[in-house]
Amino acid sequence: MSVDQLKDLIGCGKGWAEERAAMALDFTELHALGELADDEYKELMQYLIRTDALDEEADDIAVKSALVNTINGLIKLL
Repeated sequence: MSVDQLKDLIGCGKGWAEERAAMALDFTELHALGELADDEYKELMQYLIRTDALDEEADDIAVKSALVNTINGLIKLL
């Protein structure tokens, strides 16, 4: 479910969200293949939604919330 949400965000039209969603999808695939350890995956995913960096770029609260909630959901699956 969360991977599908990332794919939806990749096509949302907001460059900042599309870039982060694409990176999150890549990290998720690498983690599933065993190429990223749990702690590396968690750290990389958390970097994508760090509030200070995201707040500077985010111009749509609904898209920002969807991105943050999706990434947090994937992290909780660890």
